[in-house]
Amino acid sequence: MKDFEHKDYFNARLCFHGDEDKVVAMLDSYAQNQIDLIDINKVFELYHTKLFFEIVSDIPGWTEEKYSEYKSRTLKLNNVVHEFFKSIIEDNVVAIFDECYVSYWDDFRDFFYKFKTYTCISREKICEVLKGLHWNTFQILQDKSFVEYFDKEITLLLEEQTYGLHFIISHYLEEHEKEQKVYIPKSFTIDKRVKLIEDYLKGNDVNPNILQLIINAKPTPELPISPKMKKIADQRNTEFWNSNKSAFTHEYGFCVSFGPYENVKNARNEDGNWTLEYDTGWIKNNTDYPTLLNNFIYLFEYTDSQARCTYASNNYGKSALTDLFSVRGKGMYKKGTAFDMLESLSDIQMAGYVKQLNVLGINIEDIIKWFFESYLVEEFGVRNFTCNMPEPNDSLLSKCKTLASAIDGALSKFKMFCDDGEIDLDLFRYITDSPRIKDVPSLIKNKYCYANSDTIINEMNFMFSDQCMLAYTEKTGSKYDNFVQLVLDEEIGIADCQPYNQEAIKWLIERGVIYLEDEVIKCQEERVFLLKELYEKNVISMQYIKSPILKELIAKGEIVTDNKLLTKPEYQYFDYLLNNAEFSDGKAIRNRYIHDSIITDEKTMTADYYTLLKVMIMIIIKINDDCCLNEMINEEGDFYEL
Repeated sequence: MKDFEHKDYFNARLCFHGDEDKVVAMLDSYAQNQIDLIDINKVFELYHTKLFFEIVSDIPGWTEEKYSEYKSRTLKLNNVVHEFFKSIIEDNVVAIFDECYVSYWDDFRDFFYKFKTYTCISREKICEVLKGLHWNTFQILQDKSFVEYFDKEITLLLEEQTYGLHFIISHYLEEHEKEQKVYIPKSFTIDKRVKLIEDYLKGNDVNPNILQLIINAKPTPELPISPKMKKIADQRNTEFWNSNKSAFTHEYGFCVSFGPYENVKNARNEDGNWTLEYDTGWIKNNTDYPTLLNNFIYLFEYTDSQARCTYASNNYGKSALTDLFSVRGKGMYKKGTAFDMLESLSDIQMAGYVKQLNVLGINIEDIIKWFFESYLVEEFGVRNFTCNMPEPNDSLLSKCKTLASAIDGALSKFKMFCDDGEIDLDLFRYITDSPRIKDVPSLIKNKYCYANSDTIINEMNFMFSDQCMLAYTEKTGSKYDNFVQLVLDEEIGIADCQPYNQEAIKWLIERGVIYLEDEVIKCQEERVFLLKELYEKNVISMQYIKSPILKELIAKGEIVTDNKLLTKPEYQYFDYLLNNAEFSDGKAIRNRYIHDSIITDEKTMTADYYTLLKVMIMIIIKINDDCCLNEMINEEGDFYEL
């Protein structure tokens, strides 16, 4: 199942101390001619050992001689990359890029331009190649020499709506926090840019966000928008909303739009209103079940890079204003500032996606059934994971009842598999009680970790809280929200800090989270990273971060581990949605349908249906992650085994 698997390749930009063993192994293999230099990913892995020594200057346990020796082996690795790119020709460039890991895409583009690899591509084929590479317009226009070399050919590409329209709207009309440097072909004249917009306004499909940018466009010589164009855009905007009154919108200013977009996904903010756009072409052209499931991770971002649910409430965004204005009675689910917005977003993403799949003749329930009954068997040998799913013609009430029961069944069967190593369906028939969501185990002993001491909590609050006074100095005033921002952006010594803060700062130095370098306060990057993860997410999925510091904190008992399928924020979130056993304000959606206390209002049942689907998809992601990590540990061992 592509991209659902746990990939373990080396990226120097995403490493900390502890990854030096990989660097040594790769460089030793290279010295013995054991690296496959015709594999693009192996070449880039090797190249990243060079980046490693540019990023890491001090490795515990290494002598200066050892550091210098291994660093010297990387000095000519640019030549290795160059030789590989010299082997690229017009006929294989797309195939090679397709083999390249996503993590190395930027490296590929950088060297493609740096080594002028594009000169091997004919003018007749360059547009076809660029379409095959699926680079967006900003990526195509990022190199001056490339744009000048293919000026007329790139202009022909830009005259197509797919490449030109969204680019000129974004580049000339949309405000960005950080502008991307691009080079415009000389042949792509003002008249051609204007024609793109005129043709768009006459077309069948329009996007209200683009229309709003045209309506409110300020005069610019690079893209003059005439009053007539604004009038037409306004008329098309009114027509759009009159014919799309059932669009997926809600009171928090989110709009989810599925359509023929240049990028697979895009997010834009205008006056506090977010629009998230998803390309229907991508979905239509990638209808295999693994990719359709992966879309919940990579398109809709239901989980982060550690497979943690992004919609579960945590500390992120918590502030004094949150505590002041939030109603938090005893036993109520504690919601962060952004929780309601993200919860609504995930719901409308699910609703829109399900409808897009239905248009393609695909039922999401079939995908769910495939995961449990086919994928788990084929990939991990997990047998007898039966899953009863609703039928397409079932009523909403019946669908909700079946889904609620299927969620219980999935958690119960996975618990049985973890406990017994197999799913015994004969035995399963005698199990009458569903497990508590928080009690469903993991296959992995050291799965998650949490702060387990006041000292760690104090470290986090001192470093990241906007209520901590450490961020204030006479030199900077109240410029910074927290102490980490102050230390990273300013050269501050202990003497610069307020007298009443100096003892706390000395304590942080003793703890090892900061240190002095030439009397200037610096952050211990790895420890700060770990504390930030715990502060913002409440939890770390340990197998994604092989950190000696984390291992040390666990050994001291300051960090505690557990072996559950779900993180604490996740199972609390599920409890809040599905029942009212844990929280007095729980939505109890599962209970309504399991216990037949039904609200027959169709609008409520529709919302419940999408919520139940969302929970089931999250369970799928978590079970898959658990199985993948378990496979990795079986092959490599558990770094955190004490």
